[in-house]
Amino acid sequence: MSRVKNGLNAKERQVLEIIKSSKEPITSNEIMRIAPELNKNAVQPALRTLLSMHLIEVADTVLDRNIVSRCFRMTKDAPKIIGELFFEEFKSLQRLADTDVLFAALISNKKGDKSGKAEIEDLKKLIDDYKRKSK
Repeated sequence: MSRVKNGLNAKERQVLEIIKSSKEPITSNEIMRIAPELNKNAVQPALRTLLSMHLIEVADTVLDRNIVSRCFRMTKDAPKIIGELFFEEFKSLQRLADTDVLFAALISNKKGDKSGKAEIEDLKKLIDDYKRKSK
């Protein structure tokens, strides 16, 4: 059974983005300081979900305001799992829109690059790598 069946909601995604952007492992209190719109009732369930999906891990425990707190970081497998999330979402969207429309959206969404040239080059490299590996 896939770990990524249900995807991430907006708060889980926001917490994951904060953890990813942090140079060091980060506590839930630090997450709430970075994003004051997130409270404990939003952050704690998000962390539990991200832990259960193996997107984050406990890197350390520290003393934070006289309380022992866990520090979180992304797992080494997180990029692969995020790829699985993306693929599941893509398959779901294929039932709603034609594949060419979805690919066009992928190619044209980079800020400052309306033509999508950078994405096209990235896709070419990925396809070439895939071809070499599948031989």
